[in-house]
Amino acid sequence: MRGSLRADADETRHSRARDTELISDPDELAKQEARNGLRQFDSVIEIVEHHLSPDRPFHFRPSQLLHLNRVALEGISSYAGNWRPADIEIGGSKHKPVGAYQVPELVEDLCDYINAQSATRSALHLAAYMMWR
Repeated sequence: MRGSLRADADETRHSRARDTELISDPDELAKQEARNGLRQFDSVIEIVEHHLSPDRPFHFRPSQLLHLNRVALEGISSYAGNWRPADIEIGGSKHKPVGAYQVPELVEDLCDYINAQSATRSALHLAAYMMWR
């Protein structure tokens, strides 16, 4: 069950975020995740194509990240397209993710950095920074 703290679930879950279970069958969950991954790829292509015109410069915004999150988690999580509502743990890791209340501000900082550095840093650097942050 997604979001439960059952002992057997602890072995397979990456995080312990409490969530409403929308798909309980593992095969159906995998299919939905695959469909959402393809839809998310299409969304990124649409964003890129929209900003190819010189009169529409790209500025990374928190709303774009939430949109991609919504597409990725549609039909999987009741929190799709929203900031996480609670703190989480990562099973088997010493890393402690920031508190849920800090996420919106840190994402704004991320967007500010990406936008300020986009002319001087490589795409690889910016992608690595985004993955790390």
